[in-house]
Amino acid sequence: MHALWWVIGVAVATGVAVAMLGRGYEVLLGVAGPAVVAGASWVLMARTWARDPVALLPLLLRAFAVKALIFIGYVALVAGVFDVRLTPFAISFTVAFLATYLAEAYGLWRMMAPVFKN
Repeated sequence: MHALWWVIGVAVATGVAVAMLGRGYEVLLGVAGPAVVAGASWVLMARTWARDPVALLPLLLRAFAVKALIFIGYVALVAGVFDVRLTPFAISFTVAFLATYLAEAYGLWRMMAPVFKN
């Protein structure tokens, strides 16, 4: 199984566990955004690579802009609409964001490694 799916699974399970323990749903909201976006972008990247590897770079450039707008909107929505404590949300969001994108980078490296071997 791909490392990104492990990271997403652990992140979501941790968020659900913390929310069920009564510690608040801030952690769940902080984990959910990065996990969903990283999972969706990984599916798009893997399909694009399988179909046409040359099309991956343009996809990554467009996805960067779209992800930036999604995350800005998501953080503004959670901070403005939901009644959450911002510190647990910000910490869980940051940790989940970094974990999912490190796993995504590792996945891209593994996916592209056969192409760059001499």
